[in-house]
Amino acid sequence: MNSEFSLYLSFFLFLTIHSSSSSSSSLSLSTPPLPLLPLPTSSQLAWQQGEMAMFLHFGPNTFTDSEWGTGHADPSVFSPASLNTTQWAETAADAGFSRLVLTAKHHDGFCLWPSSYTNYSVQSSCWMDGTGDVVKDLADSAKQFGLGLGLYLSPWDRHESCYGDTLRYNEYYLSQMSELLTRYGEICEVWLDGAKGEGEKDMDYYFELWFELIHQLQPKAVIFSDDGPDSRWVGDEAGEAGLTDWSLFNISDVTIGDTDEEYSEGGDPNGQDWVPAECDVSIRPGWFWHGSQSPKNATSLLQIYYKSVGRNCLLILNVPPNKSGLISNEDLRVLKEFTEIRKEIFGKNLAQNALVCASSTRGDVFNALNVLKEGLYTYWAPKEGSNEWIINFDLGRVVRFNVLLVQEPIQMGQRVIKFHLDVNLNGEFKTAVHGTTIGYKRLIRFEKVKVRYLRLVIDESRADPLICYFGLFLDNYSKNVDFDESDKKSYGEIRSFVRRRRRHRGYFGGGSLVEM
Repeated sequence: MNSEFSLYLSFFLFLTIHSSSSSSSSLSLSTPPLPLLPLPTSSQLAWQQGEMAMFLHFGPNTFTDSEWGTGHADPSVFSPASLNTTQWAETAADAGFSRLVLTAKHHDGFCLWPSSYTNYSVQSSCWMDGTGDVVKDLADSAKQFGLGLGLYLSPWDRHESCYGDTLRYNEYYLSQMSELLTRYGEICEVWLDGAKGEGEKDMDYYFELWFELIHQLQPKAVIFSDDGPDSRWVGDEAGEAGLTDWSLFNISDVTIGDTDEEYSEGGDPNGQDWVPAECDVSIRPGWFWHGSQSPKNATSLLQIYYKSVGRNCLLILNVPPNKSGLISNEDLRVLKEFTEIRKEIFGKNLAQNALVCASSTRGDVFNALNVLKEGLYTYWAPKEGSNEWIINFDLGRVVRFNVLLVQEPIQMGQRVIKFHLDVNLNGEFKTAVHGTTIGYKRLIRFEKVKVRYLRLVIDESRADPLICYFGLFLDNYSKNVDFDESDKKSYGEIRSFVRRRRRHRGYFGGGSLVEM
């Protein structure tokens, strides 16, 4: 009897026995494991499941070919001839973005809504004879396409004369924030940062007061800043998270505007707060549109997707409208191709029809087959107190793939510290890839393999690990994968057929063992 047939027979016997025994115990319902603190709020869960947001940098800088405006540009420069927020929203929806975030006021202080507290706004521009409101137009368009609306209100203001007077400016800022959060319906995200040029006036921002007001006026809004309180900066503007990314964080250890980039990038496995990371990057070299610049290509965006969404973060991709008030055709083409590539890669889970069993299971409700069902609320849980955590897969046939997707049910807390994927080659298991944190979603690429049998092994976890989704995919677009050192080592083991010194035994439920 060859090893492949023996392995399949073991799978078949397990599934037959397990199926017949489960019906007799179906009246005994296992309780879910206890969640592991800290936990995300309902708003943070919705934010994370949205995966991608589209940032829209738009304002006088668009027309003056600037990045950081001086605050002294004449309002008349703001003159988009064909502004169409419906095009912005439709573009975002078609490309799979869940929300739009608009620079309602950038550092130059110019407001894209008719604020009652300044004359430096669309009211003083020639656009629509001063009667226009970009924020309102975008709010209506976002609602039309089922998208969330987020707003960026820059703390640094190079136009407002009271900037530098702590009390007066905080009053001014909160007044404008109140306008934005009470005029335009539900706001799903408020974006803040600590950006300020060198040599500018000293200012103390009353961040805690701002956060309280935002949550009072928009209870469902996620607040982004260097240290949360709801989402944090990943520490770079390249759209890339680290190989290890915890949603756990200590807000008290971070100061807005004085970021420890290494801490922000990786999070904190001992953190007391749930503050997942957000990866910001622009489709073009600049944040505002410049006629001399061109967008990144679709495969570059794909790499960014792997390194942001695929590393437990939300990707916020800036797509700046041009002087006409439209997203440029170049950018539209790239976004369309990016969308098509993602659909081709992730449209079908190559493991979806696999036979699955685990080293142990916390009752039938939490069986290993749950990992092939999309969604956070069906998941595999091991038997409490188990010291080995393994999920085995028989794909039914030899399958070629090079991308692994794993997800944790984060409403139960982030747990996994380290894991690896083994594949069976010539009757021996070899490690295809190592990974550290999983969180909401982990995507790992490696060299293509062709196998039928494989296993996901959780090596270390903060508590009993929980897995809600497992997927295998084939990516034919990433030509030069940038492996981390552990991944290179793993694939070296496969290619040389060197046996791992530490072998795992394969469990097929209920404590019965099959040597693999």
